[in-house]
Amino acid sequence: MKNKLIILLSFLLATGGIAHAQVSPPLQERGEVFTLQQILDSIDVRNPGLQQFALQTKASYAMGRAAKAWEAPVAGAGVTEFPYPFSGKMNNVSETPARKMLMLRLEQMFPNFSRQRKEQTYYQSFANQHRDDRETMKNQLFTHAKMAYVDAYIAEKKLTVIGEQEKQLQLLIKIAEGRLAYNQALLPNIYKARASLNDLMSSHIRLESTTEQAAATLNSLMNRPVETTLLVDTTSDLLQQHIQILQVDSLYVLEHRSDIRHITDEMHTTELNRQVASTGAKPVFGITLDNMRMSGNASGGESSMYMYSAMAMVSIPIVPWSSKGYKSEVHSMEYEIQAMQKMRKNKALEALGAIRKDWLDLQAAHKDLQIFQTQVIPAYAKAFQANLNAFSENTGNIYETLMAWNDLTMKKMEYYNKLADLLNIRIILETEMQQY
Repeated sequence: MKNKLIILLSFLLATGGIAHAQVSPPLQERGEVFTLQQILDSIDVRNPGLQQFALQTKASYAMGRAAKAWEAPVAGAGVTEFPYPFSGKMNNVSETPARKMLMLRLEQMFPNFSRQRKEQTYYQSFANQHRDDRETMKNQLFTHAKMAYVDAYIAEKKLTVIGEQEKQLQLLIKIAEGRLAYNQALLPNIYKARASLNDLMSSHIRLESTTEQAAATLNSLMNRPVETTLLVDTTSDLLQQHIQILQVDSLYVLEHRSDIRHITDEMHTTELNRQVASTGAKPVFGITLDNMRMSGNASGGESSMYMYSAMAMVSIPIVPWSSKGYKSEVHSMEYEIQAMQKMRKNKALEALGAIRKDWLDLQAAHKDLQIFQTQVIPAYAKAFQANLNAFSENTGNIYETLMAWNDLTMKKMEYYNKLADLLNIRIILETEMQQY
């Protein structure tokens, strides 16, 4: 019976421990499995934060239509008297009775049609900025989603490793307890193995919490109830995607970074607003119509009479006290455009520096992970196998076997920590390059 247990232990440890952890089927049955691309597509469509920009774009076009409106006409009504007494009798009009008249007035200013067209173009240009803002927020949301996805992915991989280690520790403890009666095992070593088993349970709880937190984050980004069960696709290889920055230059950054494109579009909008302000040099025309009814005298010898007045009006914006207003406004916007040019250049340089730094960091992480996978883990696996062989031949003890297995398992866990670091570096690089 003892030999059968040892053979079974050797089989379990050699096949389940040394191979990389795979997803256990029972875990997949707990909820719907999402790939990373499915989550990103869902965020793009369902996230309310991204939906706001379509409404803002409609608002910009509505403001453009409003720019075509005329000023409302002005109507007035009142009483006028001619002549009106000022200081008693007036020369030559002392016998002329004052007459009160009811007066109606209508005034209409005509729009500057050139200004209206420019204003409409100006307001509609905000749609490009809203598009850039949407892409910037989308980039940020995708970054949060990718990091949460990686957290869940790594946690599930670690849970698989812990599950395998838990089974193997339980079997080691069972064999050691059987050998205890023959003085082939020490009780302290058994207690230490049981303590390691409790440590595994604690790690299992923390990792389960990590997966639940990541699921809540992803559900909120996809505008789903946060308590909905969500699982990530751990069968996919997240290391398959490679990033090349050979073609990344200032032109690439200006075209692909939406936050920098926003500055370019804001410069265009400011230029359109400058053109609107420059139309202040053009005059504005208007017309005023007055109509008055003059009643007859008290004796009734004269019937009521009507009087009217028609006046054309024009503004004179070229006078110095008026022209300095729109001229200063135009100069102010020219300075703003120059300032935004400097800002855009500075952001492009910062982006290029960050991309280069993150790419070098990613290359180092790739090399580190490759060495860890091809050299470090196999070395610990050989050390564990040697202790396992000695334990099966009764020349070793459970403590040394347990320590060797624990070292191997910890290195596997460290491998996934390094994998998580690498994936997060790549996510940051994708964010800097704005690659989806």
